[in-house]
Amino acid sequence: MTEQLVHRSPEPGGSVLPGAALRVAFRVESGWDGLSARLLVDGEDVTEASGQRIAATFPLSRVELVYAPAGGWTTGEHEAAVVLEGAATEAWTFSVS
Repeated sequence: MTEQLVHRSPEPGGSVLPGAALRVAFRVESGWDGLSARLLVDGEDVTEASGQRIAATFPLSRVELVYAPAGGWTTGEHEAAVVLEGAATEAWTFSVS
């Protein structure tokens, strides 16, 4: 596996404001050449709609996906999931208030 989920915000059961972004960070191995992980929100693949931030480390060791829906989050509970190649899907819920 070339990517490992190391951080998610909000955390499972956490909450965010309507204008906040969902963030998931991955540790990547040497020779990494592109994120294969997929980010799902409420069952929809939002990977392509997410921004990708690459940590300024040498060698490269961390990549972050940042997602905020156009127009902001709707209030209530949402489900996020990270799908990694060769690993179980990690899903959690968070609320927007």
